Amino acid sequence: MKDNKFTPIKISHNHEAERQYTSQFNAKIMRFEGLYNYLSKFISIQDKNTLKDEIYTNFITAFLEKESVNFPPNSPVNSILHFFEVNTSKIQALIDEFNAIDFDLTSVDLNAPVLPEQDFGTYTTTAEQNLLFTKIDNVIKAIEGLEKLNKVVYKAPLINAFNFLLQYDLSTQKLNANASYILGNMRG
Repeated sequence: MKDNKFTPIKISHNHEAERQYTSQFNAKIMRFEGLYNYLSKFISIQDKNTLKDEIYTNFITAFLEKESVNFPPNSPVNSILHFFEVNTSKIQALIDEFNAIDFDLTSVDLNAPVLPEQDFGTYTTTAEQNLLFTKIDNVIKAIEGLEKLNKVVYKAPLINAFNFLLQYDLSTQKLNANASYILGNMRG
């Protein structure tokens, strides 16, 4: 008796989404570092992760804990900030720039930021899709075999001849199986 376990096959990789993901992470960390460097002029920040949430409130609280002892008890907060030349508008602008980038840093340690792993692959969902992908992949390997024999293979006519079962990936400059066709998402 055969064991018909279905195993998804990775049929494509979204390079553009991965590039955007990495770019957003780097931009968010860069803006965080700018904010951290400015705030560090006024307070000592032992753990950068304390600045993940309520940045402005946490800064003001830490700053007042440090500096308010040198002022009369009823001194206005703005006077204390002004005395130490704290530019609250700049802080708010830096926070707004940081928050403007839509990237979730909750699982990131800001003391040593590392890009969280994410899978940008597209996978088959049925055994029939696995079979179709395997057959298309065999065709692509045969075409690559011809190219290794220094035979010129024009990709555009091949893509049309195979009714868009194949697609040309400009980033890798290779033929790939068309994930939309395999998954049944292609119109036509």
